[in-house]
Amino acid sequence: MSKSFTKKYEVHYYEVDAKLRCKLSSLVDFICDVGTQQSEHLGGGIQYCTENDCAWVFYKYDIKINRYPMFGEAVSITTQPIGFKKFYGLRKYFIRDEKNNIIGEALALFFLIDIKKRRPIRIQNEQYDIYGVDGDVDYDISMDKIERVDEEQYHKEFRIRYSDIDSNNHVNNVKYIEWATEAVPLDVVNRYNLRRIKVTFEKETKYGDVISSIATVKKVNENSLKSYHTIRNGEGVAVTLLEGEWEKIKE
Repeated sequence: MSKSFTKKYEVHYYEVDAKLRCKLSSLVDFICDVGTQQSEHLGGGIQYCTENDCAWVFYKYDIKINRYPMFGEAVSITTQPIGFKKFYGLRKYFIRDEKNNIIGEALALFFLIDIKKRRPIRIQNEQYDIYGVDGDVDYDISMDKIERVDEEQYHKEFRIRYSDIDSNNHVNNVKYIEWATEAVPLDVVNRYNLRRIKVTFEKETKYGDVISSIATVKKVNENSLKSYHTIRNGEGVAVTLLEGEWEKIKE
């Protein structure tokens, strides 16, 4: 059976929004960290990847938030690899509050790359042992597809900074969520909670590039919206797709 791992996080002041709620980007940082910490704990972390010229890269994730924790709250996040298939690894996450209530969950699909050639490689046999995974799964692990919308209601541009780059020399995946939500009108951000976000990373971006964040917001009913996002690089190529589900805040 694959191995699970749990870590506790306190929501600090610098991780909250104007309403003292933990930002989604901060929760995604926690999610990224708990997987990294499990890998370090099991011996499949940074040193292993450096010695084997490999890195796990986010391909897709699907995050659902039932309740955003507030400033000063402690949350625990449990993660577990639930399947490998050739170059791909699937992870599950649960976010719990101090009363052990599940307030969020996520599913993430990674692929393993050769860090020098920047292309996918077969998962090494020892990684199956490290994570307690019994061979490749026999089912489709590709996750839900994101709906593509050609309409472009909102548009913002950003230049990629050095601080956006991670240890794999590509843009940290959390930045794409920040860029996507920046293109959404402030009225939506203030009046609605982002309850679910799906992300697909299609291409890398690089330091110094100018990217465009394009968003379209559609009304589902009186209390909910859906947003569709495309992040394009300086050449106009789509590098990331996102889809959000928003719920009106009760007053």
